[in-house]
Amino acid sequence: MSVWLYIAGLVIVTGLSVAVLGFVVTSLIEREWRAAGVSVGLGGVAVAPLVVLLLVDFPGREMVVGVVLGVGLVAALLLALPLGPAGAVRVVGDQPRVDERDAFFHRFYRLEPGMDEYDRYYEDHPDQRAFDERVRAMPNLASPGSRGFDPRLAAFPHALNDVVERLSRDLDEDPAPVGSERVDLEPEELSRRLKGLARHHGARLVGCTRLNPAYVYSHIARGPGDWGSPVVLNHRYALAIAVEMDHRFVRLAPDPPVITETTGQYLESAKIAVIVARTLHRLGWEARAHVDSNYRVMAVPIAVDAGLGELGRLGLLITPDLGPRVRITVVTTNAPLAQDPPVTFGAAAFCETCLKCADACPANAISKGPRRVVAGVEKWQSRDDTCYRHWRAVGTDCAVCVKVCPFSHPANPAHDLVRWVIGRNGLTRRLALWGDDLCYGRLHAGKFPWPDWVDPRG
Repeated sequence: MSVWLYIAGLVIVTGLSVAVLGFVVTSLIEREWRAAGVSVGLGGVAVAPLVVLLLVDFPGREMVVGVVLGVGLVAALLLALPLGPAGAVRVVGDQPRVDERDAFFHRFYRLEPGMDEYDRYYEDHPDQRAFDERVRAMPNLASPGSRGFDPRLAAFPHALNDVVERLSRDLDEDPAPVGSERVDLEPEELSRRLKGLARHHGARLVGCTRLNPAYVYSHIARGPGDWGSPVVLNHRYALAIAVEMDHRFVRLAPDPPVITETTGQYLESAKIAVIVARTLHRLGWEARAHVDSNYRVMAVPIAVDAGLGELGRLGLLITPDLGPRVRITVVTTNAPLAQDPPVTFGAAAFCETCLKCADACPANAISKGPRRVVAGVEKWQSRDDTCYRHWRAVGTDCAVCVKVCPFSHPANPAHDLVRWVIGRNGLTRRLALWGDDLCYGRLHAGKFPWPDWVDPRG
């Protein structure tokens, strides 16, 4: 066999071995024992025959090695071929503003039996009353009677949520500029400085966009202000901020630690948004932070417009490096910001065939069918009512769909390579899904250790 053919084979064997070893080590660090075992087996199947071809002499070996290497090279080129990650969610019609009172989750934060608002709402929506009252009769999240309730652990998410609500109370009381003179900056400079400020305080992703009026709620349902009052927000720009949810907690979903992580990251994102908004006030501009328990805008579509990620089948933002494992806040302002373009990296296209979130959803709330046009947007529509009812049943915000999403794996070279592959073409997306199913299963139901401070056995 020629020296050059031997060297080419040796390079390929070495590269495959390093890739397999890297994935095995990554899986062991993550305590993903199934993934480690599968990668060892597949790596052996792929590498062992090549080693035999290079070490064992037999008639026609050079031709066989040449054919094998040629086929492997063609396959690699086909997998890397950038045919484009088609399938992003599209706006295809008029987008009416959404009344926050009609958002299912928000009906349970301020409406209580005996209130005038309660009676008015269900007089206008009698078909929803029976279902909503059954849900209200269930234990609240992290409360006595809910599954897995432990008073020592339930104190964590409640305390975090208390702080978020207190932080959000003053958002409407001081939205105006406080500087004696407006500081005028070019949009590019202002955006760069605000993004840097947000990242310095813990943001993983920050993007700017022109605010689509359709993503401003039409009426108030949650947070300060009169229930049912029109939302008045004349800002033209928005800055979307995303913080990371710890993978070690998310993979424990739907057990109690996940709601502690959710509320904790809502607090972190709220802190960043309030700092950015107050900075704009000090620069002489109007601004408002929109945080959990006090939104006036729809955070996910704004984050999509700002280039933070794509809208996935599960109805959440899927980011390139963290998947849906993020919490989002928004700052709106009349300060001109440099707009970031939306991104397309294969997430929505992957959602077309993946279906892992829909298969794993214990409430059967995520659509398994094709996208349809909802309020002018072609997307998948989840059933919020059955989703929230399941939250009340398990006593947490569930997050099983976030856990099983293949984009939710930790950001490291092994998983980043797979995410890059997903964005190449349809064939690589199907292979990536097959590999994720093989390594982690459709439900990703492994047993993982709990951090000791949220472990009820500790």
